[in-house]
Amino acid sequence: MSAPSGPRRRRKDDLTGVGQLVADRRLALNLTQAELADLAGVGISSVRTLEAGADTLTLAVALAVLDALGLVLAVGPRPALDAVPDAVLLRPGTGSR
Repeated sequence: MSAPSGPRRRRKDDLTGVGQLVADRRLALNLTQAELADLAGVGISSVRTLEAGADTLTLAVALAVLDALGLVLAVGPRPALDAVPDAVLLRPGTGSR
């Protein structure tokens, strides 16, 4: 049985989708987790935690990693953000604890 080709569909509405987006972007930039941590000025465990979709990181750490990858966190009305095809949307109760 062959592996599926093409990009994997991102799950929306949970932190796993954010973690997958971060990992995909890091790999597209040919960065290791250690290199990304260095660029973001955070510990490698923070990168691993974010990529795992855990909800234990501070917002400041998550923003530093996203910035190092050229990604942003957007806040706005649901209808506008629902229309963004590559957005990963987080809603209450979607953490991974």
